[in-house]
Amino acid sequence: MFEGLQDPLVVIRAASLLDEQITAMGLTLSVSSDFEKFARLRQECRSDIVSPMFDPAINSFNTLNSFWMLAVDADQKPIAFQAFRLDTIDSSLAEWTTRWMTGMYILRSELVVPSHLVAPASSITHKINGPVVYQGELWVSRFFRNRTCSAIFPRYGMILCLLKWQPAAIWGIMGRAMATRGHTIRIGYPHTERGFLRWKVAPKGAENDEYITLARKPDLEFLAQETIVTQP
Repeated sequence: MFEGLQDPLVVIRAASLLDEQITAMGLTLSVSSDFEKFARLRQECRSDIVSPMFDPAINSFNTLNSFWMLAVDADQKPIAFQAFRLDTIDSSLAEWTTRWMTGMYILRSELVVPSHLVAPASSITHKINGPVVYQGELWVSRFFRNRTCSAIFPRYGMILCLLKWQPAAIWGIMGRAMATRGHTIRIGYPHTERGFLRWKVAPKGAENDEYITLARKPDLEFLAQETIVTQP
C-alpha cells in the first residue's frame, strides 16, 4: 500500500539545502530524460559507451521512468553526471537483478556469465520488491577541486528520486575500492553487501565480485533529515 512521505517538508528542505551547496561550488544543475543526449555526453566525457542499463537503443525511457542529472561549471564544462531509472519488481531484488542485468548485456550482444543467479539467503535484498530505483553512471571530473561534490551530487539525486517516485529502495553497484573506502556512507547508502553480483565472465570494466549499495525508503527519509541536521 502506498504510504507517502512521513515529513515531505523535511525532504523539500533537504533538496533545497543540497541545491544551495551545489550552487555555492559554482555549478549549475540540469535534469533531462533525453538518453540519446546522455549517451553522447558520456562518450565525450569518459570516452566509452553508455552502460546497457541506460542505453536508449535497448530501453524505452521517458519522463515517468527515468532521468539524468548534469552539473556544469561557469564555462558550461561538464563536471558531474548520474542517471536513474525506475523499475517495478514482483519477486525480490535478490532474485531479479542478475537475470535483469544479464539480459541487458545480451540485448546489446555482450557476453556476460554470472556464477550465481541469486544473492545469499541472508541478503537484505530478499526483502526488497515493488518500485525500485537504480542509480548508475555516476561520474565526477577528477579535475574539479571541490571534492565534496562527489558526495553531495549523488545524494541530491537520491533525494530527488524520493520526491519524484517515493520508491521502496534505491540501489547501485560498485567495485571494491569505492564500496570499502567510505564513499557509500558519504553519499547516504546505509547498506553495502559484498558479492551481490558474482561473475564467471564479468561485464567490461567490472570486477568478478561486485558490491550492492542499498537505501530503503525509510533510509532515504532519514537521509533527508540528516542532511538538514548536519549542515554547517
